[in-house]
Amino acid sequence: MTALRRRFASARNRDRTYAALLLGCVLSTSIAWAGSPRVSVMFPSGGQRGAEIEIECKGTHLADATGMLFDEPGFEATVVSAEKDKLKVKIKVPEKAGLGEHTARIVTASGVADLRLFYVSPFPMVAEVESKEAPDKVQPLPLGATAYGRTQGEDQDRFEVEAKKGQRITAEVIGARLQSQNIYDPALVITKADGTLLVEADDSAFTRQDPVVSVVAPEDGKYVITIKESTHSGQGECQYLLNVGSFPRPVAVFPAGGPAGEELQVELLGDAAGPIKRALKLPREPQERFAIYSADGQPAPQPNFIRVSAFPNALEAEPNNEAAKAAGAGNALPLALNGVISEAGDVDHFKITAVKGREYEVNVFARRLRSPLDSVLEIYKATGERLANNDDAGNLDSYLRWKAPEDGKFVIGVRDQLRRGGPLFTYRVEITHVQPKITAWLPEMVPNSSQERRAIVVPKGNRYASLVRVKRADVGGDIALQPQDLPAGVKVEAPTIEKSVDTIPMVFEAAEDAAVAERSFTLQTKLIEPPKDVTVATGIDHEVDVAENGNQKSFYSVKEERLPVKVTAEAPVKISLVAPQVPVLQTGSLDLKVVAERKGDFKGRINLALLYAPPGIGTAGTLQIKEGENQAVVTLSATADAALKKWKVCVVGSVDVGTGPVWISTQMAELEVAAPFLAGKIGRASVDQADSTTVTVKLEQKQPFEGKAKVVLQGLPPGCTSEEREITKEDQEVKFTVKAAADSPAGQHKQLLCQFRLERGGESMISTFGNGGVLRIDKASVAKNDEPKK
Repeated sequence: MTALRRRFASARNRDRTYAALLLGCVLSTSIAWAGSPRVSVMFPSGGQRGAEIEIECKGTHLADATGMLFDEPGFEATVVSAEKDKLKVKIKVPEKAGLGEHTARIVTASGVADLRLFYVSPFPMVAEVESKEAPDKVQPLPLGATAYGRTQGEDQDRFEVEAKKGQRITAEVIGARLQSQNIYDPALVITKADGTLLVEADDSAFTRQDPVVSVVAPEDGKYVITIKESTHSGQGECQYLLNVGSFPRPVAVFPAGGPAGEELQVELLGDAAGPIKRALKLPREPQERFAIYSADGQPAPQPNFIRVSAFPNALEAEPNNEAAKAAGAGNALPLALNGVISEAGDVDHFKITAVKGREYEVNVFARRLRSPLDSVLEIYKATGERLANNDDAGNLDSYLRWKAPEDGKFVIGVRDQLRRGGPLFTYRVEITHVQPKITAWLPEMVPNSSQERRAIVVPKGNRYASLVRVKRADVGGDIALQPQDLPAGVKVEAPTIEKSVDTIPMVFEAAEDAAVAERSFTLQTKLIEPPKDVTVATGIDHEVDVAENGNQKSFYSVKEERLPVKVTAEAPVKISLVAPQVPVLQTGSLDLKVVAERKGDFKGRINLALLYAPPGIGTAGTLQIKEGENQAVVTLSATADAALKKWKVCVVGSVDVGTGPVWISTQMAELEVAAPFLAGKIGRASVDQADSTTVTVKLEQKQPFEGKAKVVLQGLPPGCTSEEREITKEDQEVKFTVKAAADSPAGQHKQLLCQFRLERGGESMISTFGNGGVLRIDKASVAKNDEPKK
């Protein structure tokens, strides 16, 4: 899975960024309480740097659109027209916008829509021209243009360019990454005007499934570039951006990274005109993806990426196909090893020095940097004994966590899983000391829907709740969450993430006078008791699927370092949780009361659900506050091993006023899980049909209670009844008279149990005990059956 990490504006520019984004936007005030917006398509999904372009969006609940959020300052969006399921927006692209991929979201008065991709091109945008009279007509295109269109079904789009002999002709497609559902697999063909094939391409490691081709014109003349869906059966939008020009198109970089703050000599590989040598000044701070832009008369519309690390480089030195010929890396760890599996069967070996007992992370970066290499990683002793190996680690790049068994020299081996190779099979192996790390993200709220309810949308004077999840790596303990850069008037309640859990609810609340606004924010995580003399790395790892694939693994994703938040107009209802005054008992249940405050003439039903259930706590699922009513009860149940702790919980609600769901939340309330007051064992008993018997329950007082409690015998067979009994903390047993009906089913019944209920301040503490009690029902005697009727 491709994962692109995007940087938002710096803190200094952030306020200015999001104010500027909405310049000229039309704010609709005619629609009250609109629903959550969704966007599945933006077309075209790109624009020329420094120019304006009008795009059309398709989705739902778009009638109150106001503008767009981008990941870079300077973009201006103006709503041209808006309907409930489609929208036209004019986008002005900044003169200095970064070339290539950006993230963008449509913003409405009532929410934030799905993340979509928008590509900035250095070239003018040219729409394909469809002609029913001449469907096969070739469309002229200058060398230095970005064409956009669709190739649905068997459609093919053909463009004609003119080139001089020796001139580079480059064509690259952005298509599969723009499809929000289904798989779009575009293919490219370049021919001479007479149909002679020069090059064709389907997939490219550089762009995953989008093709890239680059050739040198063999003669002066015209050339035809054809784009189509590779299976001739394109489903969905099948939209594309086709960058065509004489620009260089390297698809790999060697070395694939370098040390922060230093100058790095690199070769850009794969261009039709041959390798391009560059000297790069790397940034002072490490970066996971440092962009390299190529240019030769024309700039390349998409960058290459390398890694910038806080440790030195080592480059492979041939011959090194055998472990015995491994060259010494020459540096202490941590270290980055860089090489190319240059031909089929090639294996690269490096010699490193490790310290006994020290744990290392050995991480291959190949596919993540768009190399075709499917790596296999191996570690050997200097004597040749293999110590560890790995093929894949959740993706096609290899990973090992390894502890050196002794001081000394070891050998790292890298090869392709299928023994393939070639000049573009670059890789980078980073060997680092294990560092504790905490990452945080907002998990999926709806199964198989990566984007639904993953933006924070808070109505004025109301609340919105989301889950937040953390991953602890090589560190433990309680974690405090500290959201940063929220809009004015918005506060958040984020409970401590107790060391035994990784997920909690988080409630955002907007003041009554909070301004309608949108921006991005970040989540900082901090250990409440950090380890001494150890630095714990932290960060956001919020992955969003852009090109989803049903219930299968996403085809294309991006990782956001900042998260969208919006304050909207008020919602038609506000819900509150009546904080429980008693705990929920293990093996017991508790009713949480939810109260609704309706606004205006809204009387619709309100859907409710407990957002987060602490360990050992469960609910029956969703429920409703019925139309016209103002309260409902959420019943919680606790298992026998539910953790004896105090937790923070909230209930989320949604209402639909005909334009989609509006999500709200109660405030946080404290939920305590406590041990039961009573345990016991139900004595075996038997009874004849149409007769009665006594069931004795031996009680075990677990903790004292004041006053009287009630005990009820439950799980009785059909037709059997008994009355509840009162007990005190002094009672050691309780007896129930059980009456069986004439038609109560004969046989052994093993489902008896007791329910304990203690009232405190109008609330009930309930638990169960004695599960599995046995009552045998015998058939009535023959004598009884033969008695004459009176």
